[in-house]
Amino acid sequence: MAVLALTVISYAAERSGANRRSLAVATAVLAAVLGALLFAGSLAEGDGPPVVGIVAGVACALLAYAGVGGLLERAGRRLDESAAGFLAVFADVAALVLAAISIFVPPVAFLALIAFVVLLIRGAKEGERKYAGLRILR
Repeated sequence: MAVLALTVISYAAERSGANRRSLAVATAVLAAVLGALLFAGSLAEGDGPPVVGIVAGVACALLAYAGVGGLLERAGRRLDESAAGFLAVFADVAALVLAAISIFVPPVAFLALIAFVVLLIRGAKEGERKYAGLRILR
């Protein structure tokens, strides 16, 4: 439910024409808060320490935000504006599906964290390279 709330708020703010930088910061903060609450709640339900869940939840949410955010930014630069808007909707739907699958099959969440780390590392490596683009062969 929290991921759905984040999706709706993000979509509404994006369509309102808000500043993209402030929208990104607000979304990251909201994702970190929701991640902390969800992780802490999960640990508390299993008689674990909720403080660990708060720290781990913030870390996981920010890791996912940085990995996927970088991917969407790189992909959005290569697309026209309407396709880039659809990319954000696609990412939101993928987040909802991943959250639903992770509830019923918990190991999927660990695989998703590994995928986020890979996205972050590959994005950093790609940022160091220059994009040569298409060249005309003569």
